[in-house]
Amino acid sequence: MQSTTLDSSFVSRLKHLVETRYGKDLLIRQLMDMSAVQPHEDTYLRGVDFHVPIKVNGALLGTAIVPGADDLNAEKRQGVTQLIRMVLEPALYKWYLEQKESNLVEISKANFETENLHVFGDEKLPSIDELLEESSKDLAKGLSKELLSHLIHLEGQTATTNKKVALQLHELTGRWAFVPFNDIKGQLHSSFDIAKMGEMTIFIENIESLNAAEQELLLEYLGEEHSPDEPLIITSSALNLEELAKMDGLASNLIDEASVNCFEVDRAPLTTQGLKEVLELFFMKDPTST
Repeated sequence: MQSTTLDSSFVSRLKHLVETRYGKDLLIRQLMDMSAVQPHEDTYLRGVDFHVPIKVNGALLGTAIVPGADDLNAEKRQGVTQLIRMVLEPALYKWYLEQKESNLVEISKANFETENLHVFGDEKLPSIDELLEESSKDLAKGLSKELLSHLIHLEGQTATTNKKVALQLHELTGRWAFVPFNDIKGQLHSSFDIAKMGEMTIFIENIESLNAAEQELLLEYLGEEHSPDEPLIITSSALNLEELAKMDGLASNLIDEASVNCFEVDRAPLTTQGLKEVLELFFMKDPTST
């Protein structure tokens, strides 16, 4: 088994968050033996260690272990569980698919019968309205506005869900206005025109609909350094990055930008608290870094 394809920077930042918020270390074990897992428990203590199984569609992909966590109360255990799963569910799912693809290649080489092979299906998630229940304004308090990038790309199958997540991210960053790109694009002719709009969110629904001039304008803005009080661009698409890359007329540089800053809406929990954790982990500058 390959050791890991998890992004080490994400894992490091996850460990840092667990340490700073809960004073605990974090260990990650991939594809553990099912006999080592409590089958009827969502999370469980083994001795003094807190175990958080990572499952997708019923398949166990790994377990996160928080050593010496027996002193955490129920609320803190719930918080650390949500934080861990927000990061590790999509990361380990991607790792699993890579392993599965590799295995299928080897099976095809050996002319193995594949009719009984089981592959993941997409499990229906609860509605976005059921999940987004907390007060995002309260959660926004204390959230750093130092973004790693002024672009966040949302990849999700449902346009309405993508837009609701975009609105939540907008509120969590404390910006003064949320404006669809199509409503203001006639006023935007340069990167400076975008920057002078101030601390707002510009939402681009269906990134693949941008024409060549609009893509060039967006890339010009993203290619420059900007202060925290300049616009955040949130793009979205029902197409995945591989599908977008195959589209004629869509700049490869723009696909690269979206890939680096992509949030897979359909692969992660969507509570407001969870979105806050994603912002901090994936898109906000670490206040401890220099």
